[in-house]
Amino acid sequence: MKEYKLLYRCYGLLDAKSIQILLESFNIKSKAYQESAGVALGLTVGGLGSANIYVKNEDFDNAMKVITMMENGQLEMPEIEHEDQSYPDDEIDQIDLDDADDN
Repeated sequence: MKEYKLLYRCYGLLDAKSIQILLESFNIKSKAYQESAGVALGLTVGGLGSANIYVKNEDFDNAMKVITMMENGQLEMPEIEHEDQSYPDDEIDQIDLDDADDN
């Protein structure tokens, strides 16, 4: 793994996979690893629970820019106002759950 460099350390493999998907959206390939004992025990904190993300040396600078933008909240979606989609209580009472079991 000499051509790869440690980019980021996060809590658990789920966080690592999420960041991997983010990096891929910027066309940056990465690898995520977690200590096998941490995976087996389901740990997400401490040394065994942490997961490491590695990127190729030539992608490191661009990947670090993406991580910095993520940490600064620059990649968050703007809030969009939606129409109120709540249902009045009487409509909820009319839903027949028995029909749903037939499928």
